[in-house]
Amino acid sequence: MQWIVVGLSWMFVLVGVFLLWRVPNLKQKPKQTKKKFSIIIPARNEANRITPLLNSLSAQKHFFHEWLVVDDHSTDQTAQLAKAAGASVIQAQPLPKGWFGKPWACYQGAKAATGDVLMFLDADTTLMPGGLEKIMALFLQDETPLSVQPYHLVKKFYEQFSLFFNLIVMMTTALFTPFGRRLKATSFFGPCQVMLASDYWAVDGHAVAKAAILEDIVLGEALQKTTKKKVRAYAGKGAITFRMYPEGMTSLVEGWTKNFASGASLIPPWLLTLVSLWITGMFIAILSGVAPFMWQDEAYIIGYLVVGIVTYILGRKVGNFSWLTIVCYPIYLLFFVGLFVWSNRKLKRNHQVSWKGRRLDL
Repeated sequence: MQWIVVGLSWMFVLVGVFLLWRVPNLKQKPKQTKKKFSIIIPARNEANRITPLLNSLSAQKHFFHEWLVVDDHSTDQTAQLAKAAGASVIQAQPLPKGWFGKPWACYQGAKAATGDVLMFLDADTTLMPGGLEKIMALFLQDETPLSVQPYHLVKKFYEQFSLFFNLIVMMTTALFTPFGRRLKATSFFGPCQVMLASDYWAVDGHAVAKAAILEDIVLGEALQKTTKKKVRAYAGKGAITFRMYPEGMTSLVEGWTKNFASGASLIPPWLLTLVSLWITGMFIAILSGVAPFMWQDEAYIIGYLVVGIVTYILGRKVGNFSWLTIVCYPIYLLFFVGLFVWSNRKLKRNHQVSWKGRRLDL
């Protein structure tokens, strides 16, 4: 009986392996181009996070035409740091009714840009040496809209709690299964996006996603529908990194609440079903592995640890998550499920989330 339980757990956990079967990294060789790249960075109170990005861009500035930092009414030194690094700083206009902050900042940056290609970067990203060149070369392969999910650098223990959020962000693209790009992408990663300016304006840019919490997904869907081009999604290991919510646990909870409060409704039912099966498999392993009487049977111990090892391997595809994942994954999973349930209850009750001092009505 015990091996039947363990086998069922493993079978469901393998669904996660299927969803992240192959996560391609950027290894493209640079190619010559006459196209001008404009880099746009929306920033609101990012003084504690933006310096690594500014430094990494400054070291690679011979590869792009211009870099624009859109200062979204920051109350810290964000604008001063950007100017000191050599970026052009745009002071955002007052937020119009019906717009959220990030889409509005991106839209203004795009209007000011003069390049043929627009690259949007979040302020908490950092380009590795040669990383910008890799991203540009990948985009130039066929010039279809491209998004890259940065490799998550984890430095403090509490940041390990982002594990399952990161995994699900990657799993729900539908692009990392054995079928690859034969499936239509369901996501368009927000931290790093690249597209032709002509494609961007064909959908009226971020205006199409002006009131969307997950403006990246809405923009990606609009690009695919209007331009008839498939959007692409890649992992950024070796090219671009980010460190999510370094300010502390409160920021981590607020950030993931914002994203997952509205994200579940955008996931196709078939993908949501597969992710649910994967999570079910882990809960079977957890419930059978942590129950005191179960430790008397080595089958359950083996089942628990194998699931932990698989979770660790998957986690290393998206970030430098600790080997402690092998034994601590139940804690991270319970945190994810708890925050997911709480954020959805909060959404139904208040129809609002908070982010960077703003109330966002959903």
